[in-house]
Amino acid sequence: MPSYISDARLNSYEAAFCGATAGVVSRFFTAPFDVVKIRMQLQPHRTQFQLKHANLNDIKYTRILPALKTILKEEGIKGLYKGNLAAEYLYLLYNALEFCAYREIELAIDKLDSQKQLPSSAKTFASGMLAGSAATTITYPLDLLRTRFAMQGSHDQQYTGMVQAIKLIYRTEGISGFYWGVWPALIQIMPYMGLVFTTYDRIASTFKAGRDNGTLSKDHKPFHDMVSGALSGIVSKTAVYPMDVVRKRLQVQGPSRTHYVIDGIPDYATRSCFKCMKLIAEQEGVSSLYKGLTVSLVKVAPAISLTFFVYEKTKNTIIDWKS
Repeated sequence: MPSYISDARLNSYEAAFCGATAGVVSRFFTAPFDVVKIRMQLQPHRTQFQLKHANLNDIKYTRILPALKTILKEEGIKGLYKGNLAAEYLYLLYNALEFCAYREIELAIDKLDSQKQLPSSAKTFASGMLAGSAATTITYPLDLLRTRFAMQGSHDQQYTGMVQAIKLIYRTEGISGFYWGVWPALIQIMPYMGLVFTTYDRIASTFKAGRDNGTLSKDHKPFHDMVSGALSGIVSKTAVYPMDVVRKRLQVQGPSRTHYVIDGIPDYATRSCFKCMKLIAEQEGVSSLYKGLTVSLVKVAPAISLTFFVYEKTKNTIIDWKS
């Protein structure tokens, strides 16, 4: 039996279209927070869980609103959308692939589990995990481009456009340069997307049960979907966030420090993702593995919320149109 996310009335292409629409809309509204998060992640200062113990004079991006103001003042409105073109392509393709793959994988698992022995949450987690892994692997070069564009300031423009960036990375790093940091990404995305889909499905299904028995108003379904998405995003992102920090550090450095170096960041290029994590914890403090977490949660809550909200609205529109 399909989960709350899937619907037997949608085919794979329609699920992909719903996912693509959701990804584009979500990305547009959350892009500035993504730029701030990346800038915070790439700062090499030592942190404590409470910034009051750190020397704030040495930290350029300390909190969300001041960081947004700083970027806006120094780089203009375009600074808040650096890397957004690559990111829009990324989110469009990623969400299309993910929701399409999720539907197919869920159906395949359902057929294999003909005796219905697996818990529904286990099926949802496995479907989300595998769908997220497939989508991440295929779209990873766009994610790397998005990161490198977003981390550029106003005076260190190494990448000036999509085509120029692709040519430069290919010339200086080869094909493998487009996949630098892919292993931390996959290690992060597997539990992350598994948790996102499982948590969303459980919360949304609870809301649905309330609507079905009359406890909750059916008119509030869009709000229920948005709350379910926001909560699933917060829980999932917090659980896997350290791997996201490692991934960003590897993406920026590339295969060697001679390619692109941010002053003060240690050389992670020859280390595994777990050794990178250990190095960050040793040199910058354990809490540095959570640099940018607050802004990430401020971004991910509305991002996942909007993604599932737009997905559900698009899904319902297609179903109504077909009926």
